[in-house]
Amino acid sequence: MKYINIYGKKRNTGKKAIRFIRLSKEIPCILYGKNINIPFSTSLEHLKKIVYTTEVYGVSIQIDGYNNCINAIQKEIQFDPISDQILHVDFCKIEKFKPIILEIPIKSFGRPIGVSKGGEYYSAIKKLKIKAFSYNIPEYIKLNVDLLDIGDRITVKNLYNDKYTILHPSNTLIARVKSSRIIKGSQEEKQENKDNKENKDNKNNKDKELNK
Repeated sequence: MKYINIYGKKRNTGKKAIRFIRLSKEIPCILYGKNINIPFSTSLEHLKKIVYTTEVYGVSIQIDGYNNCINAIQKEIQFDPISDQILHVDFCKIEKFKPIILEIPIKSFGRPIGVSKGGEYYSAIKKLKIKAFSYNIPEYIKLNVDLLDIGDRITVKNLYNDKYTILHPSNTLIARVKSSRIIKGSQEEKQENKDNKENKDNKNNKDKELNK
């Protein structure tokens, strides 16, 4: 997992203090964890890289008055429902021997065999919630779809590994290749032609019987 540096200033709590912070174009945040609870503020510029992205990043937070940087993960973010501006961000301190729960994006690689046959690729889910130690958190979950034929599917149980646990039922659908309308239409047309031929053959046989 990649880390981004964030610089902040310890802040006061309370509505008036928070209002003043926002008027100063800063974002109120809090860093919490084992034996730690630090309200601080930082600029939007520092937050953009972790908020407006599909990637997952850890953060290395340096707060004025504290000697050491603290590694953390973004846990919760509040947006204004009207303006969509960031109102508040929660960060949780990373403990080396305590697993973290977070959502990781899925990235597909390759071109399914079934698509080259006219099938349609369908991805049911874009992120997966996992549980892992910080040193085992992947940047993304790789999904190789090269071998997917028409009717094939990938579920959570196909992604088992020993570095992290996926917190979804094992039968959760991740991706599949399904028959397209063109293929279905072609199959239906073939079946209809077959049925018509059989009906015609049956009629001819009946006519022959009657003419005997």
